[in-house]
Amino acid sequence: MTPSPSLADSTGVHDYLPHGAPVAPPDGRSITTALLHHARHAPDRPYLTWCPAGGGHRTLTYRELEHHSRRLAALLTARLRPGSAVALLPGNDIPSVVAVFAALRAGTPCLFLNPSDPARRLATVLGAHPVGAVLCSPYAPPHARRFTHASVPPQGTGPGGLVLGDDGPPPGYALPAAAAPGLPGDGAVPADRTAFVFGTSGSTAASKLVAQPRRAVSSNAEAVRRHHRLDGNTVLMGGLPLHHVNGVHFTLMAPALAGAHVVLPQELSPFGYRDLLDAHRPHLASVVPPVLEMLLATGRGRRPPDGLRSFVSAAAPLGQGLLRRFTDTWGTWGIRVLQGYGLSETTNFSTTVPPDVTDETYRAVALDADIPSVGVALHGNEVEVFAPDGTVLGEGRTGEIRMRGHNVMTGYAGRPDLTSEAFAGGWFHSGDLGHWATGPDGRRYYYLTGRAKNVAKVRGESVSLEEVERALLVTGPVTDAACFSVPHPQWGEQLVAVVAAPAAVLPAIRAGLAALLPPAALPTHWHAVDHVPRTATGKLRRAELAERFAPEHFTPGAAR
Repeated sequence: MTPSPSLADSTGVHDYLPHGAPVAPPDGRSITTALLHHARHAPDRPYLTWCPAGGGHRTLTYRELEHHSRRLAALLTARLRPGSAVALLPGNDIPSVVAVFAALRAGTPCLFLNPSDPARRLATVLGAHPVGAVLCSPYAPPHARRFTHASVPPQGTGPGGLVLGDDGPPPGYALPAAAAPGLPGDGAVPADRTAFVFGTSGSTAASKLVAQPRRAVSSNAEAVRRHHRLDGNTVLMGGLPLHHVNGVHFTLMAPALAGAHVVLPQELSPFGYRDLLDAHRPHLASVVPPVLEMLLATGRGRRPPDGLRSFVSAAAPLGQGLLRRFTDTWGTWGIRVLQGYGLSETTNFSTTVPPDVTDETYRAVALDADIPSVGVALHGNEVEVFAPDGTVLGEGRTGEIRMRGHNVMTGYAGRPDLTSEAFAGGWFHSGDLGHWATGPDGRRYYYLTGRAKNVAKVRGESVSLEEVERALLVTGPVTDAACFSVPHPQWGEQLVAVVAAPAAVLPAIRAGLAALLPPAALPTHWHAVDHVPRTATGKLRRAELAERFAPEHFTPGAAR
């Protein structure tokens, strides 16, 4: 499952050269070394407070995390062939967290699977990328647990499918007598050995699998620690699922490096989330835009807990209207939304709005900007904007966002061709379009305008689907919006709009949109819905949109 690092290394895509001077990558042992340090010097400090869906909470200290992860790592080391990977069907729960750290400590690559995926998709992924064992949260959906029990790798390669117990190791599995010291993850593990493997957000089982090396895991954790000034006194509330790259890296890895305290809800609910904020009083919280909408709907008249500094929004674009509405309410208490940006290929965060910006700078780059900024480049990686011919573009010019640095993946598992294409020219090609501008504080702030693949050609003109969606969100009583394109025999393509709004106001929405966009960018088909289909992390389900709402005489598979 681990692609050869030689292809990536030869391009320089992993070099970090701020101001032209090279900076060495972090030690691949950073996370496990930090865990052992905290377990030894602050053993009773809470690492994680788990909040089950049924109420109550349970706390895992650094000493307990070290103990349980060591036991499971020893089991994996004893029962798997050297070099074998494990797959994990995680929930937002303690056994899954223990399993993530156990894989790191065992030096075993961990392939994250979505427990909500149907069994056929899971089987297809594992058929293409075999593993030595499948681990599953005891709180995963029944079909995921059944799939786990039915997972039997080739003869002699491992213990098969294991549903985890409440402390990590599966019940009924005897551990080796000498479980502690000598775990590979506690000693010298090469920094470029694969730590985690994540599927991209594609809608099929053929989605590319991103191999993240240990140096990238450590680099991103250190970048987040520096950026948000995490330490042993910080409380961070997670929220994204642990099969998602943000849920693993922002919620688990960075706090572990810093010795911080994580609050992990098993599920999010409109009123329950606000109660969790009040009960656990985090200093910052990881969210997606729908969570901010949820807080606006349920938090009126309630003062936020003292100490809450910011929400870090990622995984889906933050609309200008939502940011302004949220700031009008929560900003009166000094709480900001810091938008971040990154990809699985760049180990979660490449940029984030700094927490120390002045009011003047925050207003300029976030509240008053046409598109809220995704912030500045984080430590360990560089970000530039390129023209298609590879020319670096200057301030204000739109092109493709590209990155290089220690946080960049090793490559796409089993696909050196795709890796070579993504690393062409010594930078990782994100496929995202954007530009940068200097903020009032002199720093370079980045702005995303869309994805190259989400551009339609209508009457010979390029139309950004994201631009149409942003315009819809400020047109009339629209609470959410999506747009996709379908073929047109004369125009090339035409647009279909799906809006969360009453059907009676569609004429007014069309008129309002016509005042904002050129004729080529105006949808020709409209659908009013109660809600726009999105993933758990807030991304649009464009394939589902096409299947449900494309005109009958078009083939949904041709829509985008």
